[in-house]
Amino acid sequence: MQGHWLYGVDIFDEIDRLQVIVELPGVSKEDISVNVKANALKIVALAGSRQYHRHIDLGVPVRGEPEIHYNNGVLEIMLGKA
Repeated sequence: MQGHWLYGVDIFDEIDRLQVIVELPGVSKEDISVNVKANALKIVALAGSRQYHRHIDLGVPVRGEPEIHYNNGVLEIMLGKA
């Protein structure tokens, strides 16, 4: 896939969940795709000429659907630990 690699990613390991914060300037929430499988997170954002992608090994298995919030170019993903 062509595009920009996402560098502004922070992962916070909390007791029962992971919080992932990603900088995604210039895209809207509708342009963002988040997929979770076992202990991996894939983020893709496509908005015209802006294309971002990142595959993140979370290091721990996660469960359930991610809770996703996007505001002012910052994506927040909350994942429950398995």
